[in-house]
Amino acid sequence: MRMFPNSPVYEAALGRFMCIFALLLFLASVMLVALFIRQKRYRWLWLALPLLYLSYFMEQCFDMHVTGLIYSDVADRIVDGFASVPDWIWLTVCFASAVVEVLLLRNIHLCEKNRITTMSVKAAVDSLPTGILCYAPGAQTLLVNYVMQDFCRRITGAELEDGQTFNKILNDGSLLTPCKRIFIGSDQVIVLPDGTAWKISEGDVPYEGYAVRRILVSDITEVYCKTHELQHAQEKVAKLGKKLQKVNQEIVALTAEREVLNAKVKIHDELGSNLLAIKRFLVNGGTEKEKAELMETLRSSISFLKNDSSSQTRDEYELLISMAARLGLTISVKGELPQNEPQRAIITAAIHECFTNTLRHAHGNELRIVMTEDEEALTAVFSNNGEQPAGEVAEKGGLKFLRELTEQADGRMTIRSAPAFEIQLELPKEVEDAL
Repeated sequence: MRMFPNSPVYEAALGRFMCIFALLLFLASVMLVALFIRQKRYRWLWLALPLLYLSYFMEQCFDMHVTGLIYSDVADRIVDGFASVPDWIWLTVCFASAVVEVLLLRNIHLCEKNRITTMSVKAAVDSLPTGILCYAPGAQTLLVNYVMQDFCRRITGAELEDGQTFNKILNDGSLLTPCKRIFIGSDQVIVLPDGTAWKISEGDVPYEGYAVRRILVSDITEVYCKTHELQHAQEKVAKLGKKLQKVNQEIVALTAEREVLNAKVKIHDELGSNLLAIKRFLVNGGTEKEKAELMETLRSSISFLKNDSSSQTRDEYELLISMAARLGLTISVKGELPQNEPQRAIITAAIHECFTNTLRHAHGNELRIVMTEDEEALTAVFSNNGEQPAGEVAEKGGLKFLRELTEQADGRMTIRSAPAFEIQLELPKEVEDAL
């Protein structure tokens, strides 16, 4: 079966198609050879070169057969032998060559995608969200990515050409307005006009015997905003803590005055009965023991009434201890009472609440305070020598307020009813940060 045996139109059309097909195969094989050489994969040339020679041979034979331009008798015999091969064989060879070339191109693509090259490293660096700049001691720029270029334009208004000059601008703070430089701890941060914050990191990297300077800029906008919000919140809490301290001092002072006034009213009411008892003793007589008791009661009442309730002590602790002594209650302290705020305000409120409950409910005359501390916490335990409660103590009024005050400082309050009544407060040492 000879090639193109049918009509001249069919022969011409099929011949041109095969000629163009072979030409495309030849061009593709040339590209394959070039890519394998570029990748330095010379072992694959044994597949690419045969395809190159075969496609070139087919293209030349098809071209001479279609155009009729034959340059020698040898070429004429080769073309006649080529044309004697059935059409389907050459079509099969062409399509098989195309499939092989497609597979080789895919292999080249996968190799290019998976291997690490200078361009792939540059592309990876350019895609990072962090700006990178590396320059040699002579200020020669070795590496800079897109993020760093954009950052330089935004703070200087010019392209990044000299790494040393750019580093000097960062350290001097001579930035475009309204860019500003701030410090968060020891970290330098540049705040851009759009509100984004960029952290600057510097260091040296050894490279071929030289110390290459490396500068990194990282977007920390979210952390910066959260830190800014936290600072505002801490300022508000600090103001609230000062107000709370002042209110607590006023509460202690007013309560002290109220307790003293109530005690004076009670003693004043008792003076009448004391005077009657003295009159009865003078009229009817009595023993020396009764006389001594009457004298001691009268002396105690007069001494309490003569005490100036308007006198002010120097601090809350002195005020509470003095007031308790005037009411017949002894406050004993083991350990050191805190002097820092707001621990001081919380312990003061606890002392006031405990000695009030000791007088009113437990009917005791001694309040015991044990203070201990470790590296993290301050612990205060309050107990008394009065009557023990019959059951669980309901938290209301002052006890409820004391718990709220303690928990606001990230502390913990525990009330024990057995075997003895105790109130325990645990406060962190960094109470100001907690508030």
